[in-house]
Amino acid sequence: MHRCFTSLRTAFFFASVFAFFATVAIADEGVTRIEDVVYGRKYGTALTMDVFQPKSVEGKSGAGAAVVFCVSGGWFSSHEAINQGFLEEYLKRGYTVFAVVHGSQPKFTIPEVVEDMHRAIRFIRSRAKQYQIDPNRIGICGGSAGGHL
Repeated sequence: MHRCFTSLRTAFFFASVFAFFATVAIADEGVTRIEDVVYGRKYGTALTMDVFQPKSVEGKSGAGAAVVFCVSGGWFSSHEAINQGFLEEYLKRGYTVFAVVHGSQPKFTIPEVVEDMHRAIRFIRSRAKQYQIDPNRIGICGGSAGGHL
């Protein structure tokens, strides 16, 4: 019986790894990712975001809509928490996605985190032409604390 569970666990593990890499491969197809775009500085620390843009948008005339994804959980944000799989549906529909990493607790307070998000939005709007987006067609979403922001 123990041997059966070990085999099942091993099979599940490899199936999960395969599914993860298959998702990553699908996610990377047709998407340009610009990592670590600095949208501000706070106490010597760079505030960054990753920009995901469907390749179908590149070189197109006219501005498209964008989504700001707040990378946050428990008021903690990190570059490693950016999961392109969560952004896939937006990218498939042609949205440019900005995955914003903000300052984290306990170093920064929630009002300071909110200001980071405001700073990110101002940065995105000021560079709308560069990213081929309409500065008046920007949505925002996130999970956990990112949804609250």
